[in-house]
Amino acid sequence: MVEFASDLEKAAACIKAGGVAICPAEGVYGISCLAGDDKAVRRVIAMKERDSSKGLITVAADEGQLKGLWDAGAIPAKARALMDRLWPGPFTFVVPCDREFAGSALTGGRGTIAVRLTAFETLSRLCALCGSALITTSANLSGMEAVSDFSLISPIILKRADIALDLPCQGLGGASSIYDAIAGRLIRRGPQWPEDL
Repeated sequence: MVEFASDLEKAAACIKAGGVAICPAEGVYGISCLAGDDKAVRRVIAMKERDSSKGLITVAADEGQLKGLWDAGAIPAKARALMDRLWPGPFTFVVPCDREFAGSALTGGRGTIAVRLTAFETLSRLCALCGSALITTSANLSGMEAVSDFSLISPIILKRADIALDLPCQGLGGASSIYDAIAGRLIRRGPQWPEDL
């Protein structure tokens, strides 16, 4: 049975213990767990009935939380400059992953990982309280619409989670932008992607 809460510390304790939480993100509600907890990551994929080859986005409060997940030294200089310009913010970058995570459930079996430094205080604080980067993937069954209204989250998804944070999203008005740092191209344009790029 899912527990409804508005206490970030309670949600963080659940996540740190290997749990799965419904959390507000910049634009829509998401499902989160520790990025390095393979069992929890696989549980999230099963919860969503998601194709395991798609991988998941990882969100962090600062770059230190991405250590051991990404290969920062292998990011092309142009993409690195773009990251420095846009972070923190609702911008996800697909970058080379650390060798330890290549082929993992987190990366969808690839040698890349999708990462974001969030500027959304609720999500950033949750990462800080967990002392870890978290995965964030929309709180919906695969193929269904992502939602920014808590009351519209699928009862099936809620039932499969351990805790649900009934707090508002940041109000972005859509999912975050995704940029492939290796190929140098935009995969998904979010509401705040700069017009000059």
